[in-house]
Amino acid sequence: MLAALMLKSLHSLLLAPLLLLLGLQELMPQLLGTLDLQILGEEMLSGFRHIFPEGLDHIAFILGLFFLSRTLPILLVQTTLFTLAHSMVLGLVVITGLAVPGHWVEIGVGLSIALLALEGLYPTRLERWRPLMILAFGGIHGLAFAHSFVQTANIRRNPVSALFGFNLGVELGQLVLIAALVILFSPWWQRPWYRPRICLPALSLIALSGLHWAWARW
Repeated sequence: MLAALMLKSLHSLLLAPLLLLLGLQELMPQLLGTLDLQILGEEMLSGFRHIFPEGLDHIAFILGLFFLSRTLPILLVQTTLFTLAHSMVLGLVVITGLAVPGHWVEIGVGLSIALLALEGLYPTRLERWRPLMILAFGGIHGLAFAHSFVQTANIRRNPVSALFGFNLGVELGQLVLIAALVILFSPWWQRPWYRPRICLPALSLIALSGLHWAWARW
């Protein structure tokens, strides 16, 4: 049931960019023609560094998603929702110049990590709304990325190359983390002791970390 709801949310989310892509299809060759490979590579490396080693809060959120899941399909749907949300918000900020106070965004990042972990520790009826929570929290993380990203020289020189490269680097970092976690923990997913001995302690630490970050950034 949860997987079906997540897939339905994913399909709804994908519809908007698909319609936008169809509407701008005549502009795509021009956009692709503006790609600067040097800027793309630099921002790809920058995006990867925003995960390893700089993105402890982003890593904590991915860890929370991982320990909420015991099957690979649900994990991939959840991380895809998170990825789409923060990538779209980052692009929106670059295109529109939307400005949100970084102080409150950083507090929101910490709270999003804590709330996700607490929802996993104490599953309630809110579980059915988890896809929407992930989308909202992904947007907050996208705003956090945007705070430093829009100030770079590359975004002024070639926003298309910079945005594409940065997002690609972030997603590569996430994939490396998820692959390592799956290799390490998936053999025990179906063991009866996996949740009480591994998931619950891990989610507790993640929740405490999120609350600490939110308090420290207040």
